[in-house]
Amino acid sequence: MKQGIGRYKLVFISVLLMMLFSSPGYADCQIIAPQAQTLQQPLDISLGLNDIQFKCRLAEARVLSFPLDALQKPSVYTGQDVIITPLASARAAYLLPEGVYQFTLTAESDHISKVSMSLRDLGTFQRDNNLHILTISAFGGFCIALCIYVGILGRSLRNAGFYAYSGYILSAGFFFVLQEGILRILFPAVHWLHGHQIKAIFAGATVYTALRFITLLLDLRLILKRWEYLIILYSGIVVLGLGVIAALPIAPLHAIANQLMGLVTLIGMVAVTLATAYAFLRKVHGAGWVLIALLVLLAAMIFRVYLPDVNVFLHRYALIVAVTVEALLLAIAASERVKRLQSDKMQAYLAASSDPLCPVLNRRGWEESAQTMMTTHSKEGGVLLLLFIDLDDFKQINDTYGHRVGDQTLVILAKILNSQSRAQDIVGRLGGDEFVVMSHCHSRNVAERVKQRIAQRLEDLIIKIDEQHIPLSASVGAQIIDTPHNDLSLLLHAADMLMYEQKHAAG
Repeated sequence: MKQGIGRYKLVFISVLLMMLFSSPGYADCQIIAPQAQTLQQPLDISLGLNDIQFKCRLAEARVLSFPLDALQKPSVYTGQDVIITPLASARAAYLLPEGVYQFTLTAESDHISKVSMSLRDLGTFQRDNNLHILTISAFGGFCIALCIYVGILGRSLRNAGFYAYSGYILSAGFFFVLQEGILRILFPAVHWLHGHQIKAIFAGATVYTALRFITLLLDLRLILKRWEYLIILYSGIVVLGLGVIAALPIAPLHAIANQLMGLVTLIGMVAVTLATAYAFLRKVHGAGWVLIALLVLLAAMIFRVYLPDVNVFLHRYALIVAVTVEALLLAIAASERVKRLQSDKMQAYLAASSDPLCPVLNRRGWEESAQTMMTTHSKEGGVLLLLFIDLDDFKQINDTYGHRVGDQTLVILAKILNSQSRAQDIVGRLGGDEFVVMSHCHSRNVAERVKQRIAQRLEDLIIKIDEQHIPLSASVGAQIIDTPHNDLSLLLHAADMLMYEQKHAAG
């Protein structure tokens, strides 16, 4: 009896041990050639044709998938009783049936590298694949929209930096769309779209345009020493050249070009980050946003290249998320830069077009604005009112009270004209005591009212300067123009003649 119980115990333990040691292999696939290893280990890929043999023990159908960075034109060979179905995916993917069997995967490679393969159930694979396609497609659409917007903005501003930014966004978008295999779903038979060569070109273009944009945005050429600026500039050029070299059909150059691209890219990124930090300390406008963007990108590069096993999501998507964040931050920096440039331009324009003494436009500024108003009048119709104003006996004020009082008199007259004119009217000083006002009115009645208001206000004035009450009057030559006119000098001459007629009539 005891012997029977002992025998059953022995059989039970044996079965348990068999189940324990056989279950991992039964629910998994292993690589048996060119060398035995598990799928969890990266597979060494050699140059040329690669034959990879698998041995599977599957209790249910699973999906084998791997990226096409290193392997191109994959094909599967099995026995007659095993059907392995290729799936539409951004990665190479095959539906493996349940059972125990072996099969061979054959693929070409144009450079030596490593590839990671994964084995998942069909539901998990489809969920992850759909999420991946949605994420990368959204990223690609974002890049195209941002590229078009910034390109239009750069064209309107005639700024080469915005063209470089558009090139950077477009290159980055295409690189990641190619890298993540989205085009493989649309063009599965176009193998060059999935190859290493075109990705290398876009990788080089992305680095070059990014460095170029930042140097132009922050005017690094003006604040750095020549050799410091040339390190950044030539880093981008060299990476772009290495990308082109890596795309050439010369096998020994691929590995060398790839290694050098990574090194030179790192040098360029560190150099431009240090330069941006220096620009930030120098209080260059927008440098803070650019510095944050570069630090985010550098952190993502570290996760992607040097810490691949820390987190699967970060390894796969950190760089894409970082480029998206960087693009937004650089767009903010560019926008702030544009606002600053527009503000500086406006201030320069106002300084060039404003009268140095009175709060009105000078002759140049007034004539430019008047020409614009005349063009608007020609297109939209209405009536133009032109007033030519000259102070009466201004020389006597200067001789009696001094030039300082004379200048204050001109300032007071300019303020009166501003207060009696509408916000859209143009008030200017041609020189000396000669002022002009142009108004675009909807009708002749409106023009007459504006004319009467200003003319009446300038009759028999008494102004107070330094406790002195000074009588003041002005002669006004008014001209109302109904038909479109494009010769401002003729209009001014006619209004000037009318002003002198009024001055002589007043005696």
